[in-house]
Amino acid sequence: MIIDFTISNFRSIQEEQTFSLYAENPGTHLLENISYSNGKRVGVLKSAGIYGANASGKSNLLLAFEALQYLVRTSGRFKDGNLIECYEPFRLSEKTKNAPVRFKIEFFTPDQTRYIYKLAFDRHRIVEEHLSFYPSAKAALIFDRTKTDTWETIKFGTLFTGGRKRVPFFENNTYLSKAGDSADAPEMIRKVYNYFRNDVLRLGLNEEVRFDGWLEDKTVFNKVSELLTFVDTGISGVVVQEKTVDMDVVEFPDNLPQSIKASILRDMKRSFHFIHQTDSNRTELFDLRIESTGTQKLFRLAPLFVDALENGKVLIIDELDNSLHPFIVELIIRLFNDPDVNPGNAQLIFSTHNISLMSSEHFRRDQIWLTEKRNGATRFFSLADFDKKKVKPQSPFNQWYAEGRFGAVPKIDYRSIVNVLKSDGNADA
Repeated sequence: MIIDFTISNFRSIQEEQTFSLYAENPGTHLLENISYSNGKRVGVLKSAGIYGANASGKSNLLLAFEALQYLVRTSGRFKDGNLIECYEPFRLSEKTKNAPVRFKIEFFTPDQTRYIYKLAFDRHRIVEEHLSFYPSAKAALIFDRTKTDTWETIKFGTLFTGGRKRVPFFENNTYLSKAGDSADAPEMIRKVYNYFRNDVLRLGLNEEVRFDGWLEDKTVFNKVSELLTFVDTGISGVVVQEKTVDMDVVEFPDNLPQSIKASILRDMKRSFHFIHQTDSNRTELFDLRIESTGTQKLFRLAPLFVDALENGKVLIIDELDNSLHPFIVELIIRLFNDPDVNPGNAQLIFSTHNISLMSSEHFRRDQIWLTEKRNGATRFFSLADFDKKKVKPQSPFNQWYAEGRFGAVPKIDYRSIVNVLKSDGNADA
């Protein structure tokens, strides 16, 4: 589970901002929405929704997760001199446009060990990198790397044992990626690397889920198939059929990893059909492409949240409500917050424009986050940051948000828009 994530100088996020899922003041409202991963010492929220106007920075907050995960998962494969493509600093200030991007994340791995990972990088190199963990109430160093450190001078903590620690890396490689992907590295570093590789699932706005992983998992496949029958889609089952692909017309970019090519080819060789009952109690198979957009979205999304709930993973989704009925979105949120369905501490982080979900029936104040821009820079804050005497646990969050009491809503100059549309388009108008 992610406890908090601090970002600075990334895209529209200029000054240091912290997105926290730490239930600092549990109170009494919706206590079932809190998970205690480590002996009830640290309460972590099972879900959080992010609201804000268009272009306010919601997606940039979620893209920061992607950038961090990308550097952990793949930078170990960078060749000497390769640019760090996810370096995207805040460009509206001369002070930041060439400065490092900085991330800090605190999290629990599935075995309930608590870690802190810090990373700073520019276009060409990793400037700082640090990993520590909590064997007790006090954090202990695993490794620390400064701008001047090489693989020969990087510092290690005394509790970092059990394998080969000093792994050669280039200045554009994260140590975590390089060592974590090495079979002879200490188990501790491989565990953290695999957390970012396997236990954090992310789906961007226009991304599609590749089916190869969950299709081989019969438990996940069967649950997805059954789930579709209980949400009023008219579907009574799913059938997978193999098909032939003409390899002469398939082209991939030269730099695409072989594993991804193989995954895409596996998806291309499969077609999905949905079973529908006729009025004479017979069955008809409908191709995925002729199902409704909402059914297609749910079918592609369901494997992710089923996998997350089955295995205690973190699921990050940009615009969860896109093409889905509000009742379906509400269902997904309820499943993550339900301790009976989610005993493994899975976590859902999502952005949305659907203010009907912003309800005290579903969320605590600290689970609702807002983004807004000031002078081009994003800041984010939760409803828990407001005066607790005015914004109470049972307050009508969505109504007050629509009224503009919390900010983070679009500022629309209706009169100027009317004047533009009424004009004849001439410069002198």
